[in-house]
Amino acid sequence: MPTKIDATERLLNLVIALLGTRRGYSKKQLREKVNGYAPEAATAAAEATLLQSFERMFERDKNTLMELGIPISQTEPDEGDIHEQVLYRIKPEDYQVPQIRLDEDAMSLLAIAANLWAEATLGGAAQSALRKIATRAGTGWYDDDTTSRSRIRTAEPGFEPLWSALRGHHPVTFGYRRAGETASIQRTVQPWGLGSKYGQWYLVAFDLDRGAERHFRLSRITSDVHVLPENYTRPEGFTIAPVLATLGTGNELTARIAVPSGTAHWLRSRPGAAPVADPDWHRDGWDIIETGYREQELMADDVAAMGAAAQVLSPPALRDAVADRLQQAAKAAAAPLPGTLWRRRMADPHARKKDTRDRLIRLLSMVPYLAANPGVAESEVLAEFGITEAEWSKDMDTLNVTGLPGYFHGDLMDVTSEAGQVFIRDAETLASPLRLTQEEACSVLIGLRALSAVPGTAAAAALDSATESVAAVAGQDAWLADAVGLEIMNGTDTATVTALHAAITGARALDITYLVRSRDELSRRTIEPYRLFSVDAAWYVRAWCRESSALRSFRVDHIKSMHDAGERLSPPTSLPAGEPGGGLYHPNPDDVAVELVADTLTARRLGPAYGAGLFDLGEGRVGLRLLVGSTAILPSLMARLGGHAAVVSPESARRETAAWLADAAQGPAHGQSHAYGLTPGDLPSVDG
Repeated sequence: MPTKIDATERLLNLVIALLGTRRGYSKKQLREKVNGYAPEAATAAAEATLLQSFERMFERDKNTLMELGIPISQTEPDEGDIHEQVLYRIKPEDYQVPQIRLDEDAMSLLAIAANLWAEATLGGAAQSALRKIATRAGTGWYDDDTTSRSRIRTAEPGFEPLWSALRGHHPVTFGYRRAGETASIQRTVQPWGLGSKYGQWYLVAFDLDRGAERHFRLSRITSDVHVLPENYTRPEGFTIAPVLATLGTGNELTARIAVPSGTAHWLRSRPGAAPVADPDWHRDGWDIIETGYREQELMADDVAAMGAAAQVLSPPALRDAVADRLQQAAKAAAAPLPGTLWRRRMADPHARKKDTRDRLIRLLSMVPYLAANPGVAESEVLAEFGITEAEWSKDMDTLNVTGLPGYFHGDLMDVTSEAGQVFIRDAETLASPLRLTQEEACSVLIGLRALSAVPGTAAAAALDSATESVAAVAGQDAWLADAVGLEIMNGTDTATVTALHAAITGARALDITYLVRSRDELSRRTIEPYRLFSVDAAWYVRAWCRESSALRSFRVDHIKSMHDAGERLSPPTSLPAGEPGGGLYHPNPDDVAVELVADTLTARRLGPAYGAGLFDLGEGRVGLRLLVGSTAILPSLMARLGGHAAVVSPESARRETAAWLADAAQGPAHGQSHAYGLTPGDLPSVDG
């Protein structure tokens, strides 16, 4: 028996041995039976050293398994050597996911809920949960193949450490900028819950400095989040849902914004927006639009993105916020470009190097997956577990040398690949998947609860069945699903989404009036919708556009009118192979490669949203490389970011963006006073 083998192989052998015994094994027996532990030495002196080494290794291995959620029970027999009293085993009923009975509709809902996290931090955990439940339910493998898909993103740099702190009941500290303020204050809080609403993530926590519950928007966190080692006791019965319900229900403010006549369709179409007269302000060819808003920060972003085509007349606080964004963006656009070469890719600050434990969990998940899917294609295995061919080859080798103590033919697992199809034999001990971790169970449960507001997701009975089943599996860990909430359906979009879903299921075409916001243009289209999808709180319909004879994604809140246009002409089979029907970015041969420079926090937010490559340029600056359909979106984006980013290339886009921002920062009309306080003399040359 070898004295040194791969650590993953040893741990896998230990799990199989402990699962395969009814009575249990003593440490002495485990040392003798499990491949990877050194056998007894030939001399007493050598044995004394080896025994101490084994004792330390076994304790490390035992703690590793328990930290991964693998329950090890310890029993004491009635008689025997006092040094061998403790017997160790893993009870199958404690190890396995409980038996789950779900019909096809409920299983499909689980797939939708799990895939909701596909682009987020919890994506891996949710997919692992789906894999385990599908295997245990005996219903096969289910894809998210409905007419509606939702995706939630966790691009905020603070999300992952806050999620970890919430799960472990650890306080955190971070810099925070309150709404309407520029200075940051250090906050130390006990996280109680996380929630997503209006496409923004919020933290609910107990503020230790103020001695009260407070809400924090993650986009206003201005530093890294530091998790403190101590623990706290979270309030019993806390749920995030009532807190999310109160967001956006405060006093509504009123803005008066001047815009050129026939423009600003986005502003004019806001609920309750209306043209008004103001005796103190008049300009030929301009209108004054009055509209309500609650979040000054979000409203300022939207108005700043209009550039010189809008001027805030009141209130002064909103006017100042817009002016500040435009001024800072114009100065950033005219500042000298970074001279550093873009060679050093920026590492993910939260990326953790995969270790023995990650591989062990993968193999423990892989065995029941292969057992439940005999003949699965090798390519599917690689895609399912996100591994390379080299990693798959190593995993196969490890599985083929692990098994029950004895390690003879029939004891060892046998994994083969025949004509690209994978089969596994003699794997009964690990054929049932390991119970769901807290993160796995709650990621799916959170997703299921979020789906309850989505029209056409599935019958209520199926949703209830799936939710109850996962809650039962989560057990005492279900509190986490109460502490984290998602609102993926904006009430104002519900009617439109419902009508679009009816058109999809009824194979109908629609005549729509659609706002192309980048061009401030109302266009008329006839579309044949095939799929609905959401990214955070923004909903889109993927449809065949008859005018352009191509598939297009249309944002639901930009559809201003909609009427039935008869039967759909293009069957769903006309969709291009692999067309996902979801996602914001669909590559196009005409896409333009763009380079931006931003501060670190802004880059870490933009990167995931735009699929950008990040490069460390030093001095707190990060380069971003991404593709865009048109560089026309860049001036508005830079205005929203308010000086936290600037365009580097293409050169033409850099100059056009700088000129657009300079014009916007000086005032909304040529020949007028400098409405936002910046004069041409305040800006260096764009070549500076």
